Amino acid sequence: MCIRDSYNSNYPPYNIRRVNENDYKIEIALAGYSRDDIELELKENTLTVRNKQKEKVVNEEGNGVIHKGISTRQFERSFTISEDIKVKNAELLNGLLNIDLERIIPEEKKARLIDIK
Repeated sequence: MCIRDSYNSNYPPYNIRRVNENDYKIEIALAGYSRDDIELELKENTLTVRNKQKEKVVNEEGNGVIHKGISTRQFERSFTISEDIKVKNAELLNGLLNIDLERIIPEEKKARLIDIK
């Protein structure tokens, strides 16, 4: 299993978890973003998470915001995944983007017992 972060920033923070032998999860902290703000792209062996470009709001106070502490800056984070990893699902829940990955092992690469004659 190979997942490698190919972007050199600390934002947004993320975890990569092994759920079981063939299932993995990437968790990305995205407080302040809705699912309409996020783009998830799989191209060749690169999984990219980025936010969509928004119009800049000049006067935050006009929106009722007195202090802006939750970042909604532009970001792009890319992960290189191996060819045997497939993206199963992605869900944004409570400010956490969960991307479920599954390792698909072709029949010819699976361990098997050989009959002895």
